[in-house]
Amino acid sequence: MKTFLTIFSMFLLVSCGDDNPGNQPDTTTLPEPVVESAGNTPVLYAEFNTSITIRDVMNTFIDPSADALWQAVRFEMDATGAHEVVPETEEEWEALRKHAISIIEGANALMIPGRHVAAPGSTTEFPAYEYLPEEVEAKLAEDRLSWLGFAQSLQTSAFSVMGAINARDVTRLGETGGLVDQACENCHSQYWYRTESL
Repeated sequence: MKTFLTIFSMFLLVSCGDDNPGNQPDTTTLPEPVVESAGNTPVLYAEFNTSITIRDVMNTFIDPSADALWQAVRFEMDATGAHEVVPETEEEWEALRKHAISIIEGANALMIPGRHVAAPGSTTEFPAYEYLPEEVEAKLAEDRLSWLGFAQSLQTSAFSVMGAINARDVTRLGETGGLVDQACENCHSQYWYRTESL
């Protein structure tokens, strides 16, 4: 049975692959599948792949989605004065729901152990005011529980936004968006902004 599962897995990898070899992932970073037995049922699984960095998760999932939620309720000025912009169509509400999910799942990704802060050799644009990736790594190694707490707080705030979206409640959407902002700032004050420069 183990041999069958190994051969079947190889078949799936070949049949689902990209025709362009240049787009193939670097398989040296992919975990090896493991076969174990749960009762009489063989189980095929692999460890989490953590080659995507915390910075990647933030820039791809969390930051853009948070910006979209914060911009969902806003005022815009034109020649006739200030006008409130709010989600009105089902498409707009569903798009916001996807952004909330991106933050929730992005927070899950942040909590997976073994993920590096940034790619090797990375720096920051404002090193006098922002911690360098290696400094953040040291902070995470020293106190991982606080990191998990911040990530879970972000996730909880995004679930609050999800509730407002599901209820199509514009007032709650604005209020819960503030919770996301506060969760972000709490974490950034610990792991991003240099406290000695404030």
